[in-house]
Amino acid sequence: MDDAPEAGKTAPVRGMGARLTTVTQDIAAAERQSYRVRWMAVPLLLFAGLILLWLATELAILAAPVWLALPLTIPGGIVIGMLFIVGHDAAHNSFTRSRGVNQIVGRIAFLPSAHAFSLWDLSHNRTHHRYNNIAGIDYVWEPMTAEAFRAASPLRRALYAFHRSPAGVPFYYLTELWARRLFVPLPGVIGRARPVYWLDGALVAGFSLVWMAAVVAVGHHFGKSWLLSVLLGVIIPFLFWNGFMSFIIFLHHTHPSIPWFPDEASWTEARGAVSGTTHVRFMQPFHWLVLNIMDHNAHHLASGVPLYHLPRMQRAMEAAGGVVAWDFSWRAYVRICGRCKLYDYGSGRWRGFETAADAAVKP
Repeated sequence: MDDAPEAGKTAPVRGMGARLTTVTQDIAAAERQSYRVRWMAVPLLLFAGLILLWLATELAILAAPVWLALPLTIPGGIVIGMLFIVGHDAAHNSFTRSRGVNQIVGRIAFLPSAHAFSLWDLSHNRTHHRYNNIAGIDYVWEPMTAEAFRAASPLRRALYAFHRSPAGVPFYYLTELWARRLFVPLPGVIGRARPVYWLDGALVAGFSLVWMAAVVAVGHHFGKSWLLSVLLGVIIPFLFWNGFMSFIIFLHHTHPSIPWFPDEASWTEARGAVSGTTHVRFMQPFHWLVLNIMDHNAHHLASGVPLYHLPRMQRAMEAAGGVVAWDFSWRAYVRICGRCKLYDYGSGRWRGFETAADAAVKP
């Protein structure tokens, strides 16, 4: 674990394929502005096509025999994820050139994934993007220190260790983020609940009830029980996409060369908006299926850049140098999970559970 680089410095990450440099160079303002050009017709066609594809996969799942319906829930979950990414872009007001259209598209695109649009804006745009990787502010995959881990309850330590294991990563988003912050407003969690939070939460809850009723009716037509219809048409695709989302955001901000920061001043000095992100390269068609969301350095440098321009901006950033980029492999993923357990803010290094000498749970 001690060969992980200090924040803002460079070091090889053996076996993980990372290409690191020391200084994140700026993309010229004029060039960056060219990436911000937003379209109208093409993104709306993409959105409409994904809605139709989602409806088609749902119908196929409910019409197919169980032995075929089960594997079809995987593409069903992928399409939910693609719609979610469209909603994510719309929430940044970058999907189309119309703010009003983005507001409508975002709310509709988030419905299959059961996300309240304004709660996502609070959690993602106004918290995560403004303060990514700052301890005590950004709660998305925030690492514990050794001291905090030792002080936590045995149950909390066990859950934390599970979430940071290769098999446990997909289970993080469901309980730690979605259920607590992104479905309906919980005042004890999000603070003051604005009326729009309740309205968006009611929209999502109402749609979920209507959708389950429709799934039961269609499933009944094809000879499926209400329980089987809801499991195949709603719950399993939702859980698949949710686990996939958890996996993706773990990769976005977790790597031995990705620092976390004790305060906003150190984050600003180290340019944490970019230094706290990674570009994880997958083979196609993965990048197409996730609508370029893995070009994450570019997205954090300029969140107003539409998903359809992110690859060009990412290439420009990598040509300039200063980003963490690596080629995905399951071996590298396992090693990253093994190394990124606890964080030492004093040295700017990731540590293992062995640094918490009296920890009840070991990696």
